[in-house]
Amino acid sequence: MVTRVSTFGSLQADLALIQRQNLNFDRLNFQVATGEKFQELKNYGTKAPRILDLQSEIDRREGYVNSLGLAELNLKSYDATLERLSEIIDDIIKASEPLSTQDANFASTTETLATNLLIEVDANLNLEIGDRFLFAGTRFDTAPVVNLRSLPVYTTNDLGVVNTVETANDIPTYIVDSGGANTAVSYHTQGPNTQDPRSFEKVSITVADDAVLTYGITATDPAFQNLIESIVRLRSSAQTGLTEAQREQFLAEASTAAQTARDQIRQLQATNGLNLARMQDQKENHENFINISKIALDDIKLVDDATAAAEISALSAQVQASFTVISTRRQLSLVNFL
Repeated sequence: MVTRVSTFGSLQADLALIQRQNLNFDRLNFQVATGEKFQELKNYGTKAPRILDLQSEIDRREGYVNSLGLAELNLKSYDATLERLSEIIDDIIKASEPLSTQDANFASTTETLATNLLIEVDANLNLEIGDRFLFAGTRFDTAPVVNLRSLPVYTTNDLGVVNTVETANDIPTYIVDSGGANTAVSYHTQGPNTQDPRSFEKVSITVADDAVLTYGITATDPAFQNLIESIVRLRSSAQTGLTEAQREQFLAEASTAAQTARDQIRQLQATNGLNLARMQDQKENHENFINISKIALDDIKLVDDATAAAEISALSAQVQASFTVISTRRQLSLVNFL
């Protein structure tokens, strides 16, 4: 009876040993395969809440980084567009100061230049990134600017008449043939004599906890109103039937509007640059925090690969020895146990 109990106890001990070694093998294989200490969070004990907090913060900050990255792309696109529009303004100012308006080719040359400039401004203000028009305010799915070549030229009744720059949700509207037909036109797709808050609304982005940055440039901005005004005035100078004085006055008014637009675009560039710098700073702060948090998380979760491999090797030797002992024991006769 004693022999049977002793034999059963030995077998139980052998089984328990094998089970422990299998569990250790599973743990070590998981460590070598993933580089992490444990497969289940509960096995980290008191460090489990810290792991959850760090991972949650990393995920949240990575969301900020992704949003800021997309917004940064928009701001860089604004910057490139404004730079090109500044160059267009320089072309307008140069064209407004010809050597002579009596040149036989003045009308055709000026008309061609003005038309090409309108085409380029049209393309820049209708810039689309992804599925959003960049200068459309919050009307992301609607191109903000009509075909600018379709805008009518001014008549001589409009000489000396300054169009009002629209603000406060009023869509930019030009009056052509003042005192005559008084035709209201607009370069904006929402149409003249209308109000549309969304066309003026700027975009906001959450850059950090409880920190919101409003940015964006809309096609309704006074800078673009004056820019398009200057090109239309330039184009108007090329129409037939003008006296020399009238032609020169259209050119002078084109130059004045262009210079005003240039100053306003410089201000837009400054504001856009400031917003871009703020976004890049916030993005860098989040990235630094993420890197630090990942290091802290690695200190808790990761194992040393060499140590894990050495433990597997040692455990393999132990398992081999255990099986040798068990095999030897199974070959013993009853006499050996007495």
